[in-house]
Amino acid sequence: MNNFMPKMAKTVSFLILAACAVIFALYLIQKFGAEYAEEKIQQRITNAGLQALIEYDSVHLDPFTLTPSLENVRFGPNSAPWLNFARISFNSYLFKQPNLDVDFWIKETPVNQLSRETAALFRQAGLKHVLGKGSFQSTLEGDTLESHLNLDIKDAGKLDVISHTQVSKQDLSLVDLRTDLLASVALGQPEAILYLYGEQLSIEQLSITYQDTGLLQHLSGDWTQHPNEWRILKLSQLMDQLKLAPQASSNALDLARTLDQYLLEPTTLSLIFSPSDAMNLKQLTLIAEQKMLAQQTKLKVTLPAN
Repeated sequence: MNNFMPKMAKTVSFLILAACAVIFALYLIQKFGAEYAEEKIQQRITNAGLQALIEYDSVHLDPFTLTPSLENVRFGPNSAPWLNFARISFNSYLFKQPNLDVDFWIKETPVNQLSRETAALFRQAGLKHVLGKGSFQSTLEGDTLESHLNLDIKDAGKLDVISHTQVSKQDLSLVDLRTDLLASVALGQPEAILYLYGEQLSIEQLSITYQDTGLLQHLSGDWTQHPNEWRILKLSQLMDQLKLAPQASSNALDLARTLDQYLLEPTTLSLIFSPSDAMNLKQLTLIAEQKMLAQQTKLKVTLPAN
């Protein structure tokens, strides 16, 4: 008994010191890891020429997962940003380049505080505030790039996009590709990607799934009040405008009937592009000019089975 208390005191003291050491180590990892992550992230932003269009309050690093996050991110002009993010987390960012795994949370923002273009888009969707979350994963295995985007906008809908893309040049930098894509969108010239990478990226398959949570109720309005012939005509014209198929063609009418059924009872809609052979972006652009995308990419549009 006389030896028990001193041994217990030493054990408790050791545990306290060990806990302090662990806490201090985690602090150092968080501090210097965050500084390293911010340096790399800022370097990418600068190289893309976007330092005037991307602002954030701070960089946080989770010392347990080594996941860096940008806090309170603003895209676009500071006075009227395109979108505000509460947080953007780069999962495994420090170890698995060029693969990318990102989670993001769209900060609740009144649409009248966003840029004119973004505000108009959300107003058309019937939203007065925008709030959402999502994720994006991109993995390169051999010459196949698989990407997965998941987006959930409150009172609008849930979007799921999966693509399988062939990369024709082994020396193609995915980091540069993503940087160029972001820069072209930011500068209002997304078509620039077609000129930069039109022959290097070929689509093997693209699937899009959309689950309505309020958007179509606003957009479709009194859709059901119109005659069936009028609805099919309008949707056939839309297929023509989207360059999927010429108006009144069999492909356009088939797509129009499926979309009409969806608009009458909005649930989940799936689209799959699966051409017989992979098509590069340049080929797809030429096919779109001929309004043959649906036929050449073997587009399938499906609704849930009853």
